[in-house]
Amino acid sequence: MILQDKSRESVYCPHMFKTFIFLFVVTMWTGFASANQSEWRRLSNGKGGGISARIVAVVSESKILIENSTGQRFETPLEVFTKEDREWVTEWRKWWDERTEVAAKLNEAIGHPVFNAAWRLWDEESKLVAERLQLPQESETPYSSSFRLYAGDSYRFLAARPYSVAAYGDDQGRFARMSLVFSNKGDSFSSVGSGEDHFREGENGISLRNFEDMIKYDAKTLTESLTAVLGEGETQYYGEANNRRRIVRWDWNSHAFILSEEDDEYVGLLIVSVEEAENRGRTDRIPDSEIKKRLAANVVREENGDVYVKNIPMVDQGPKGYCVPATFERAMRYQGVPADMYLLAIAGGTQPGGGTYTQELYDEVKSIIRRKGRRPDDIKTTPLKMRTVKRYIDEGVPIMWQMCSLDLYNKIANRRSQERRDVTDWEAYGEKIAEEASSNAKLLEDVEANHHVCMIIGYNEETEEVAVSDSWGARYAIRWVHFEEAAAVSNGQGFAIKR
Repeated sequence: MILQDKSRESVYCPHMFKTFIFLFVVTMWTGFASANQSEWRRLSNGKGGGISARIVAVVSESKILIENSTGQRFETPLEVFTKEDREWVTEWRKWWDERTEVAAKLNEAIGHPVFNAAWRLWDEESKLVAERLQLPQESETPYSSSFRLYAGDSYRFLAARPYSVAAYGDDQGRFARMSLVFSNKGDSFSSVGSGEDHFREGENGISLRNFEDMIKYDAKTLTESLTAVLGEGETQYYGEANNRRRIVRWDWNSHAFILSEEDDEYVGLLIVSVEEAENRGRTDRIPDSEIKKRLAANVVREENGDVYVKNIPMVDQGPKGYCVPATFERAMRYQGVPADMYLLAIAGGTQPGGGTYTQELYDEVKSIIRRKGRRPDDIKTTPLKMRTVKRYIDEGVPIMWQMCSLDLYNKIANRRSQERRDVTDWEAYGEKIAEEASSNAKLLEDVEANHHVCMIIGYNEETEEVAVSDSWGARYAIRWVHFEEAAAVSNGQGFAIKR
């Protein structure tokens, strides 16, 4: 949903294991009292060979799992080690057992099996962790994956009620981080459905005073739950530039639990690596050359004339008016710039239940993407022109498009996208939809309602269609409408992020 303001235009993977029975070098922790640092240690069977590796996990009484410097993993019997190395592993196992006990306490406090014994989350496949936590997959590209659950009223995490539970995977399929959002301006005030239904008005009875109490309650509950298991947290600052915020942090077994409380905005909990926490959330810039290759490889050209951009992460905004921050998160992550729709919503002045000043958010995003070596681009989309769409899509760049997502428009997009699956004569199909579009456009144009931001991600010159993508989940990842229908609902400025 867009706010209209005339003054502001606005792992442990058995199938991967191999038995390793010769000489090795294994990573061991630097001191068993700390899991934040590790060192490589040469282990041998006394016959002179070796391999560079680290201990990942205890598999059984007689086996451990090790990983070499190239990322290969081996399930290894202890009997192949020298006596000295077996003694070292014995001490390491004491460390493992201690942390397994803490993991059990954490899982009990959390109310869900987040941790698998003393496994570090980053050593597991993201899909396995998501399956263990029953998080539905939201998105998967060659560069990342995400899983998200919009939790019900009875769901609890550390004795507090999260609205959004999300987990992310990296380009190797490993778990990367977890993000939970508790009381917040978007979800807490929402009384509508997801997808197209989020435009419908409703009331949920929560007042701003109630919301302030909810913020305080969640922050207090989470603090008490974590402190009961891990002791007192440390207060520090986290994030970059305008996203820098005061947090409380607890560390355990290379994991950092980061609790954020933004007055009158939201309560959030991140579970990230200690390394990421030490960097205060700052990430390295992806080289332009790498981004250039990605964008070019993501342009798909089909025999029927469809041209579209693939591998754009999906972010499901859920039952609230977060189309603007969700769409911007998608565009930023596609370009290798980390983003979170809940933090973007704060930057965009999002109102209770949703509704964002697009230009205000875009101005904030400009500074973020410039620091990462990307270039913001304003696009004139009223009137919408095919040559403009082609120029960006051919470069692998989606357009963030302001429009009016009217009921009739969505019915057309849903029906048309379904019809396309059975088309064999594309010329006849093009003629048919052109005739329909001529009359539909008259019903769609000049209707100021359901202000929305989504993406234009493709086109077909032969059938005169554009492909659009909404932040409403997999079903809405790509839909097609005739260009004349799209032009009729186009409303306001367009935006893009370029390398």
